[in-house]
Amino acid sequence: MKDNINIYESWLITIANTRLIFNRMEEMEEFFDASIHGNGVKRMFTKPQQMRSAFRDLTIEVLEQTEGCVVLENILMDYKQAWTFYKENLARRSNPETLPMDLLIYCYSPNMRTTVAKKRQEIFERAVDEGVSTVLLLLIMMKALPGYDSREGDPEDFAVTYEKVMQLLAEFTGSSSFDILPAISRAREEAHKTRMKLIYHTANILSVYDAFVRKNGLYEQSATMKKSLVDMDLDGYWNECGGALLNSQFWHFQRAEMPGTYFATYWEKDAENNLKGTRYAAFFLENDQGEHTLYMVHPENMKHRVENKPLSDIDHAWYVAETDKQPRPDKMKLNRMLNSSVWHRVIDLTRVTDDNVLKTYELWQNKTCNVVKLYPECEYLLECTLYAVTQTHLYIRSEREDEFYKVPRDAHKGFGNIQMGDMVGLLTMGGKVYLAFEELSLYIPTTASQLQKYGIERVKQIE
Repeated sequence: MKDNINIYESWLITIANTRLIFNRMEEMEEFFDASIHGNGVKRMFTKPQQMRSAFRDLTIEVLEQTEGCVVLENILMDYKQAWTFYKENLARRSNPETLPMDLLIYCYSPNMRTTVAKKRQEIFERAVDEGVSTVLLLLIMMKALPGYDSREGDPEDFAVTYEKVMQLLAEFTGSSSFDILPAISRAREEAHKTRMKLIYHTANILSVYDAFVRKNGLYEQSATMKKSLVDMDLDGYWNECGGALLNSQFWHFQRAEMPGTYFATYWEKDAENNLKGTRYAAFFLENDQGEHTLYMVHPENMKHRVENKPLSDIDHAWYVAETDKQPRPDKMKLNRMLNSSVWHRVIDLTRVTDDNVLKTYELWQNKTCNVVKLYPECEYLLECTLYAVTQTHLYIRSEREDEFYKVPRDAHKGFGNIQMGDMVGLLTMGGKVYLAFEELSLYIPTTASQLQKYGIERVKQIE
């Protein structure tokens, strides 16, 4: 019992002294409705249950501030470890201003590690081996977090320090193939900038970067994703009320052309008898450990990609998919992997098997409701029409009869990887036709000027 009391006391003192959750002592005092500044933590919380209760309240506060992503106890243990490692290995290094970028390069861009000095590589390797938090080590290096045993008091101009971290992250991620700037924008728009919020946003930004960018190019990433697709029998109606008819929202899953891919339409009936539907693309994947993931793609995603616009938070989301591991599951609980201001954190689905509920959904769609399909401008048709791959060119069947698009394989750095069976062909959206290279997330308008830009010709035969 004494050890538990000591750890809660120690943690509360650290939180207060480092201003980890609140920028000013007055804010922490307002939270507890108590005077900590004058009395100190030990005299303020004199009983064991008071210390446990105070720490529990802060734990809940941090979970609420970070959408359930940050566990206060874990952060404190990681913070202490990172600070100890920094003091012993990095505090007296020369050129400390370059340490943060070198750490990011070493941990998140392994192909660029040769740009980091050998001595630093050895230290960073040891940090990784010891499980030191990269996020906390980074923030300590940038003086955004004080020492674990700090007593510096309220931080001055913390918003300036916060922005310096964002600038570094924007610089590091700026050349990424996937646009993660929305994560940085959201962090910058944070209304109440604190050290805990900075930890949360920094971890989120680097998590998104690692999830979408660390692969060796878009083609390899797409190829890996295709190999991980798992064909589950998800066809049918699902809802979030245990399969019963307790509300007017439901999901309809339908198999798409490629195994492991689906269209998932979310339907919602309003008081005016309008049935509104949003059709998402969904990809069911399995990793080497047998864990399932569902990648959900918003209908605007394709529109943004075709228009070469940066992807934002709304465009896609990753979910851990908990099922009963059967080829035809009856339950599927989806837990969002990454932070999002748009996508639901949990989607708890049950397959609908009640005949009366199924008949009701069918009636709503076919007879009794005014059906409204949202995002009609985003509807598209993708046809895989790659006909031949030669040493120098790709041949894609045209929308015109007996005609091919002859695409030089050196016109784009990714064309050299393309092979038969890849998702290459024609995409039609909004009355316009594009040459689609799905593995490369590249869509070329079939206008004369764009074809000329890539050296693409319309030909009648394969040479």
